[in-house]
Amino acid sequence: MLGKITLDHPQLFIQAFENSAIGMALIAASGGELLKVNQALCCILGYEEHEMLKLKIVDITHPDDSENDLHIVHLLLDGKEHSYHSERRYIHKDGYEIWALMSVSLVRDEQQNPIFYISQIQDISNRRRTEEKLREGEDRYHRIVEESPDGVIILRDERCLFINQTGVEMLRFKEKHDIVGRPIYDFVHPDDHHRLKQRDMHKDSIGPIEKRFIRMDGKVIDVELKTIPTIYQDKPAVHVIMRDISERKQTQDLIINSEKLTIAGQLAAGIAHEVRNPLTAIKGFFQMMEKDLKSNKMYFDVISSEINRIETILNELLVLARPQKVKYERKNIEVIINHVITLLKTQSNLNSIELIKSIEPNLPLIQCNENQLKQVFINFLKNSIEAMENGGRITIEIRRHLTEMIMIRIIDQGSGIPEHLLSKIGEPFFTTKEQGTGLGLMICKNIIEEHKGNLKIDSSSNGTKVEILLPLL
Repeated sequence: MLGKITLDHPQLFIQAFENSAIGMALIAASGGELLKVNQALCCILGYEEHEMLKLKIVDITHPDDSENDLHIVHLLLDGKEHSYHSERRYIHKDGYEIWALMSVSLVRDEQQNPIFYISQIQDISNRRRTEEKLREGEDRYHRIVEESPDGVIILRDERCLFINQTGVEMLRFKEKHDIVGRPIYDFVHPDDHHRLKQRDMHKDSIGPIEKRFIRMDGKVIDVELKTIPTIYQDKPAVHVIMRDISERKQTQDLIINSEKLTIAGQLAAGIAHEVRNPLTAIKGFFQMMEKDLKSNKMYFDVISSEINRIETILNELLVLARPQKVKYERKNIEVIINHVITLLKTQSNLNSIELIKSIEPNLPLIQCNENQLKQVFINFLKNSIEAMENGGRITIEIRRHLTEMIMIRIIDQGSGIPEHLLSKIGEPFFTTKEQGTGLGLMICKNIIEEHKGNLKIDSSSNGTKVEILLPLL
């Protein structure tokens, strides 16, 4: 097309060439000499017209782009391309680089012999500098984000476009590609989906808000989120800052429970002392009356049972109020469990419950207080028996755990504990039983912690599993 314009309308071509706002040049098909240049090209490169006509195209092309020019020439000569477009660098007369959008075509005569190349050059240096600054800014942004102690996720349409290394480690994944491309709801606890979807993260900044996330290993963690609308890769997105606050929440819970224990201890001591003295007198006179009056024995049995229950509660309150310094000795855990099973055998038989032991042989001795551990095992086994109204089986397993721990499991087939109440188990005065005080399990938990052990309770409608880990030394 350019060849036709040149041959048939030379004056029209010359006017368009000279008056074009885009730099233009005619380049010899062989040798690469500049045959003609327009004023726009002279302004772009800083030369006078007569200076440029003494040059070859290679003299104004950046050295790193010269090799590519040879490739373009071959494509045009071979007829594989009619024109070629690319971004390349040229050298200004003062020696600095100019980025340009270059378009080149080969003009042939009627016998299809090459005459010259016509090249159009548009200065895009400002655009390239802007893009470079944006890239540098984006690189700095990524460096800052990568070094952030908080997890960072970039979302678009609720899918992860980017996550920093802190976020990957927080969610316990190995690589970023395990997360990128997936919906954010793959990692949010199902119970928190609805509340998060109610918020339009693309419009307004949100947070900090607390949500539960699920790690790759299945553990649920408490996460504090803050979302900020942003632009990522030239499109609207959401910048999400994530902070694992599980330890902070645990610390807060420990502080609250500690305060509860302090208050409970002070309250327990006051109640126990105020009630014990009149109760002692009542019990004494009641026993004297019981010897003289044999009629209405059922009433006496009920009263006696309730007095004994009050005494039990008072004893638990005093243990809570005045923790005693205990002596630790090396004991055989199997012997302790056997004593407890013997004590509860009658109660389990009356409730049609079978107690099954599974104990690893030759277990090492553990450093413990025997009476306290008996109290723990009696409490958990009694809870299991009371939870199995229709009978069933309770399994007691004792195994060595790793190299430094003994694991005791008590597994029942009872009605279980509702999931929303599990986290409250062990808090002062919290109980799931109608006649419970909420103190027994709390005392057991304290005993296990004083033994440097751990307690874990899992429950469902099929039963409850209590797992106790105790150190060997």
